Amino acid sequence: MPRFYEDRNKYAFQAQLFFLLNRYIQQRELLQQDLFYDCAICDYLFAKDRIFAYLNLDEDELALYERIYDFLDEVIPKPDLVIYLQTSTDVLMERIKRRGRDYESNISVDYIRDLNERYNSFFFHYSQTPVLVVNTDNLDFINYERDLVDLMEQIRRMKGGKEYFVLNRRR
Repeated sequence: MPRFYEDRNKYAFQAQLFFLLNRYIQQRELLQQDLFYDCAICDYLFAKDRIFAYLNLDEDELALYERIYDFLDEVIPKPDLVIYLQTSTDVLMERIKRRGRDYESNISVDYIRDLNERYNSFFFHYSQTPVLVVNTDNLDFINYERDLVDLMEQIRRMKGGKEYFVLNRRR
């Protein structure tokens, strides 16, 4: 990632294939676990890998990426529920700054805004599985246990389709 943030054009394709293949391997391992577990939780959705590809790859790279993606996607299981943790660009920039990773210090607000808009569009149109969109701008699981309790209740109530969880408590 440090090289990607240093020169996105030069390292985008390498980074994209690295993450695509890593996610594929992890998903294949989950298929094996399905024999022994009734629940698996992942911090990503295989299909969302395309968000970064369409943002960072040029036309020729994207054509090759799509061929590889389509081949791999055929065997990836679809989740029972997707939870999209939605956040405003300002809060994302604040969290990136707070993390203090050197290689993230040069990420432009324009790049994060564009990426965030693409995520929002992707999940707005995503319909392969049920989706719970969770606005995280005002959530604080560390200091307010009730936030987590409320979210867990919402997850248990999910019946299908697309639902939204927005917490507007005043702190």
